Amino acid sequence: MFTRRLKEARLAAGISQRELGRRIGLSEDVVSSRVTRYELGTSEPDFGTASRMAKELGVPLAYLLADTDALAEIILAVARMAPAEQRKLAHELKSERLNSASSP
Repeated sequence: MFTRRLKEARLAAGISQRELGRRIGLSEDVVSSRVTRYELGTSEPDFGTASRMAKELGVPLAYLLADTDALAEIILAVARMAPAEQRKLAHELKSERLNSASSP
């Protein structure tokens, strides 16, 4: 999932593998090949590198790491909301969960 979402986010941002590598601070001799390996799944970035990639691509790291596509889409949609809307939604979801748990 991570590999596919990474590539999709990079393409959506209109950034080449080489440019993404440069932006996250990889050395010039490995910028393209390292990002290629991340997208193919033959190598995994450490947490800091994955976080920098997400930031450069304008997506939350949680979006790249989500277990399912549905959860990833929810994360992306919520990340695009204003902070006040995020808090309101979190409160509503929490209330709904509590009400569901207390219903017979």
